Amino acid sequence: MSQGPQRYVAIRAKLVEASGQTPGDGYLSTELRDLRRLGLIEQRDLPETRRRAWALTDLGRTAVAAIDQLSDSGSTPPPKSTLSDAETAQGPAVAARRKDTDSDRSTSRRRQVPEEQAPGSINSSVPHPARRYNYWLGGKDNFQADRDAGEAIAAVFPHIRTAARENRAFLQRAVRWLTAEAGIRQFLDIGTGLPTADNVHEVAQRIAPQSRVVYVDNDPLVLAHARALLNSSEQGATAYIEADVRNPESILDDPAVRDTLDMSQPLALLMVALLHFIPDDDDPYAIVKRLVSALPAGSYLVLSHVTYDPLDPDTIARLDAANQNSGPPFRPRTEAEVARFFEGLHLIDPGIVSLSDWRADPGPRPTAAEAAGYGATARIGTLP
Repeated sequence: MSQGPQRYVAIRAKLVEASGQTPGDGYLSTELRDLRRLGLIEQRDLPETRRRAWALTDLGRTAVAAIDQLSDSGSTPPPKSTLSDAETAQGPAVAARRKDTDSDRSTSRRRQVPEEQAPGSINSSVPHPARRYNYWLGGKDNFQADRDAGEAIAAVFPHIRTAARENRAFLQRAVRWLTAEAGIRQFLDIGTGLPTADNVHEVAQRIAPQSRVVYVDNDPLVLAHARALLNSSEQGATAYIEADVRNPESILDDPAVRDTLDMSQPLALLMVALLHFIPDDDDPYAIVKRLVSALPAGSYLVLSHVTYDPLDPDTIARLDAANQNSGPPFRPRTEAEVARFFEGLHLIDPGIVSLSDWRADPGPRPTAAEAAGYGATARIGTLP
């Protein structure tokens, strides 16, 4: 469709050519409907034939451009045998995700993004928290400005990569607990960040395939990647919306949220590594309170937050200086300030603790000073 509108039969033929498998009509129709619902494609009339064809929308073209510019130019594709028949039969989206994973493993080169080729909606010259976080995690989906900002903070706080990994591990443990122990099957993940290994829907659907997840972020690059790479299990569902947490109503009223999640049933609200980017002037406590108020009893709030509590004064001074000059600054909060987000909720053991201490797996783990963040999970309404 990047070359112009395509009729259904032409799309089907191209999928057969690309995958070597013949997709079922039901599968292809569902895929096209989902892409249309996400606003990536639309149907148009072909005047010369009086028939209809599928075409990319402006958002779809932006998504394709974002994915193309972040592809590994010149890297060797994985052998065809690395894709199982089952993965290939599921269609090009699943195959593409697996190929991307194998390609990442087969090359150590960092994906460099030419700033002059960035889509108009993506400002590559300004660091973005999600892309900087991706850099700390060892990802490739970031620009030079993000890497420079990440290195500036790493220079004064060498544990930043450990802190990023601990934050990610906390999220995964929380999702596993919510799915396996609390019986949660719905997740609203605000501040999604760029896709990486073991995303929320993958962790949840591994335990409960019917789990449903809505991802929310305000970076077009994040949403472009999410739509391309975050594929749900057959029984479950995933959706993706571009919205700003500072406008909770735009999230709660979004049709994708209402269509994917049953807001009358318990769900988990995930706000991981997000609220420290909301300054006091924007009243983050009111934001959390509004979102929590929209959830039924039996739901959960999962939250992680940067803190300076375990750091020495010299590190704090140097980190503060770097924080103000390395992209969007974060607002560290104390344990007492983090506790305010959970007012009126029932904290799940072990309460508000260092990221690395929340229901940690056995074995050595980083210190509180290395993790530099708090994590907690709380239940909305009465305890069972």
